[in-house]
Amino acid sequence: MHGVSWAERGGFVAAFAQTSAGDMSPNLRGGGAQGPTDDQFENTRIIGQLQASRAEQLFESATEELSGPIDARGRYVDFSDIQVEPRFTPDGQPHRTCPGALGQNFTAGAEDGPGPPIVDEGDLSTNPLLLLAGIVVTPTPLWVRQCQAPKQVFLGTGSQNPPWTPQVMPVQLLRIGQPAVGTAPGEFTIVSGQRVIDAMTAELGGTVSHVMPAGYANAYAGYVATPEEYDAQHYEGAATHFGRYTGPAYAQELASLAAALRDGGPVTDDAQPLDLSRQRISARPGVVVDSPPLGRSFGAVLTQPAASYAHGATVATDFVTAHPNNNLRDESTFLEVQHLSQGTWRTVATDSEWQTTYTWKREYLAVSTAKITWTVPATAQPGTYRIVHHGDARSLTGRITPFTGTTRTFTVSG
Repeated sequence: MHGVSWAERGGFVAAFAQTSAGDMSPNLRGGGAQGPTDDQFENTRIIGQLQASRAEQLFESATEELSGPIDARGRYVDFSDIQVEPRFTPDGQPHRTCPGALGQNFTAGAEDGPGPPIVDEGDLSTNPLLLLAGIVVTPTPLWVRQCQAPKQVFLGTGSQNPPWTPQVMPVQLLRIGQPAVGTAPGEFTIVSGQRVIDAMTAELGGTVSHVMPAGYANAYAGYVATPEEYDAQHYEGAATHFGRYTGPAYAQELASLAAALRDGGPVTDDAQPLDLSRQRISARPGVVVDSPPLGRSFGAVLTQPAASYAHGATVATDFVTAHPNNNLRDESTFLEVQHLSQGTWRTVATDSEWQTTYTWKREYLAVSTAKITWTVPATAQPGTYRIVHHGDARSLTGRITPFTGTTRTFTVSG
């Protein structure tokens, strides 16, 4: 990648979509609470490389070509009040979903992200502190609490006006030749996702050969546990918003779309989502203003690199910067490592490389700094280098102004 500009990088793009990820985790160490190592960047590299290597194997070994029709069905459904048919419920009886609510065990967190030691996963007793806090913050009718049983309701998110949980949400079924993908706005556990697959497959009747769910799609309303997992009231069950029959409701609605797609029939919305565009509030205000420290300007170098580095050494430098949320630079970069080649500075690394890091820190008030590091790879050519930082500062009037800072030069020895 030496001498290749940011705009010239990449000729192949791969998308890694989520399916039933609700109770999966790459964090396996320390009882499931930690990644493979103590280094968050190394963990990202390891986990990403495992996925990329497997994807490459599948890509190289694939023989089946897509063929057949492209079709889709989708509709809005009010998940706070769905009559679930007996064929989708564990006991073969009809049941209903409930207005959204989060359970007390939601605060316990999951195995790979434990919460504060207030309650434990699976504890079905009432926690007086959380019960009182929930009543004060989100008063919840008794019938909703009864509907949500055995969940001990902490926050009645669907009982507020307007609801804190989106309840009228889209479900969709896409067919692209042999595969069919059912999309839903939740995080399915492995088993609840398999039940959705089974429900869609039964309706599609062999018209496709690959059926899968895709969660986190088009909206979001928490987890989707099975009724049995819901009864256990671990984190995933406590975060299943619409009660014990949330999973069966998703299976029913996606099966209905599958039947319509199979038969070429129409579907209709049973509700429309609320327009809350003028009622949105945020507990975290955006960037108000950026300011350099007295006597400095944006892009000023606070810590210069050393004069020279060997392969494997880490170059570290600090800049006066502004809040990165002013411009996330999705199609650009916060940093460039540049090599002087035949009188021209050429970019050899950006913030997309494993060998670089960009760390932003708010120092005080509106003053912030950026630490940029570059671990010199074994393939780095000997010669003269520098590090460039790009940022964007916000004025008190809201004007966003880009800036650039550049370190002094340093050498990489052979």
